[in-house]
Amino acid sequence: MNWKKTIGIMGAALGTAFVATSAVAKLKKGDSIYENDPEQRNTLEGKKVIFVANEDAPENADGARGHLESVGECEHSPGVYEKYVKRGIDIVLSFGGLVVLSPVLLGISIAIKIDDPGPVLFTQKRIGQNKRYFKLHKFRSMKMCTPHDKPTHMLENPDQYITRVGKFLRAHSLDELPQIWDIFIGNMSVIGPRPGLWNQDLLTAERDKYGANDVKPGLTGWAQINGRDELEILEKAKLDGEYCQKIGPMMDAKVFLGSLHVFGKDDSVVEGGTGEMKKTELASENASDSKKKILVICQYYKPEPFRISDICEEMVRRGHEVQVVTGYPNYPEGVLYEGYGKGKHIDEVINGVKVHRCFTIPRETGIVKRLMNYYSYPLSSSSFVRSKACVASDGKPFDVVFCNQLSPVMMADAAIAYKRKYKVPVVMYCLDLWPESLIAGGITRKSVVYKFFHHVSKKIYRQMDKILITSRMFSDYLRDEFGIKSNKIEYLPQYAEGIFEQIPMKDGDGTFHFMFAGNIGAVQSVETVIRAAEMLKGEPVKFHIVGGGTDLERLKGIAKDLDNVVFYGRRPLEEMPEFYEKADAMLVTLAADPVLSLTLPGKVQSYMAVGKPIIGAIDGETKEVIEKARCGFCGKAENVDELVENIKKLIRSDKREEMGKNARKYYKENFEETLFMDKLESKF
Repeated sequence: MNWKKTIGIMGAALGTAFVATSAVAKLKKGDSIYENDPEQRNTLEGKKVIFVANEDAPENADGARGHLESVGECEHSPGVYEKYVKRGIDIVLSFGGLVVLSPVLLGISIAIKIDDPGPVLFTQKRIGQNKRYFKLHKFRSMKMCTPHDKPTHMLENPDQYITRVGKFLRAHSLDELPQIWDIFIGNMSVIGPRPGLWNQDLLTAERDKYGANDVKPGLTGWAQINGRDELEILEKAKLDGEYCQKIGPMMDAKVFLGSLHVFGKDDSVVEGGTGEMKKTELASENASDSKKKILVICQYYKPEPFRISDICEEMVRRGHEVQVVTGYPNYPEGVLYEGYGKGKHIDEVINGVKVHRCFTIPRETGIVKRLMNYYSYPLSSSSFVRSKACVASDGKPFDVVFCNQLSPVMMADAAIAYKRKYKVPVVMYCLDLWPESLIAGGITRKSVVYKFFHHVSKKIYRQMDKILITSRMFSDYLRDEFGIKSNKIEYLPQYAEGIFEQIPMKDGDGTFHFMFAGNIGAVQSVETVIRAAEMLKGEPVKFHIVGGGTDLERLKGIAKDLDNVVFYGRRPLEEMPEFYEKADAMLVTLAADPVLSLTLPGKVQSYMAVGKPIIGAIDGETKEVIEKARCGFCGKAENVDELVENIKKLIRSDKREEMGKNARKYYKENFEETLFMDKLESKF
């Protein structure tokens, strides 16, 4: 039959083509990895490296100054899937791609020639597996006058170099198609970290931390489907490392399917490349005429002492219009706010901020009453934001909605309601994680209440246009637990509240004073401090506990026979400098929970602002910050023995003053209020 003959001919043709293509690949392999050009090869091939900063060194392709240094040998041992199965898939897919896409490749080549005469292909030295240099191929999308070996994001006004055809190719990722040949020849894989430039030292070093240089680079990768050009180098390297840890058929399939959309129109391709969002944001900081109309959704507002009040007032001072939708404040028992319990909507202006107070059921103890409080927010606030009364001073919709936290979850429903009505972006500031915050109220993860709020939280998080996180570790949780794309998540730590001057170390009186300041609940695990005080009864130490909360009375009972523990209860912000002045060092503790440990408590910023050493019994983000700042010692959460040992270690240390200075320095570089406000303003 004719079809059998046709299949036979096609099979023979494909077989011949495969043999011929393989022969060419074998001949070209050596040239593609600079085998005959030793001067072009990487002297650090097969080495583990670190980046050593040096301001006197020339700027590399990452915009950083420094160089790479070897710190050992690479010890990666590929498994069966990576070594044989993955390579087999690469060969089949790349050869099939060369055959099927040959008409497309020819058409693109002709278009490039017509648009800007010159070579069709663009080759560039890139970092391959184990840091071996190889020649990466792309369709040329930029003019012949474009500087070579310089990433797009380092170019001044990169648009001026991109050809008309090139702009289309880059937007649809068609410029990457010649890398099918790089896959077939064995220098790349279909799935893997995108190959960095040979002179992107910072990216190379960051990837080495996660083993991302140990595998073949790919045509597409995990970082590409989680943000692509919008990602900063540190985040991109971390995602590449995550892929390497999970490498396997399921992970590769997930990346492959997640990459298909780029051939339509990929908005994450930003001319200017890596971190271009940050450049855009910095530019907006300097645009004096870009004043915004901001609608803020928050659970509490003045007179309660939350940062959101100060943030809103500072935005007004910077020339923005700010209106707040919130509930009634929590006054002491027996004191009612005007209209409390009468379903009354109240408007007032506080220091230039127009505040809309929507009716809320009083927040009291007990899960039923607390849930009633939570649900009163969406019923009143969502109704208000849909009303004609919720408009800016010019009678038009606001430019952006700023949702301060997801606590309670239902409050954010008002932000979503406004977004749906007016199609404006919503930015959320994520101070802690919902529904994980419910654990503080004694709700377990197995409960119906937790599962319900987990479902609601997922729906709300996914509808945010941008989520600003106060702890870098929130990123993995939001991405893994709720499927939030990395390009929607940005790190913006809190600033130190109310304290901006360093408080000098006082002369010792023979007793070392340690202070804990903040909320006192089960989550904070202040009991760890009390147990440590009990073990240190014979030592010259005293513990000062400043704050109130649900666990306060119980802890007072435990510590009733300890004369080295003093409780002060909740104190107003203006009194805190007096307490900080008494302290030789500060304490930060948290319950041993894998998710709660992701949080960076706001007290840490204040501790650093006053320049005090910090002793921690806490895991996760806070531990990393303390160690990175070199401002104290940190043991595991709820580990009393380690806390006691670290307290003794600090007492013996002759570097307490240096630790205090390090803390203050880290605060100035990361948690200073003006720095925070500049970054936040750029998000609007």
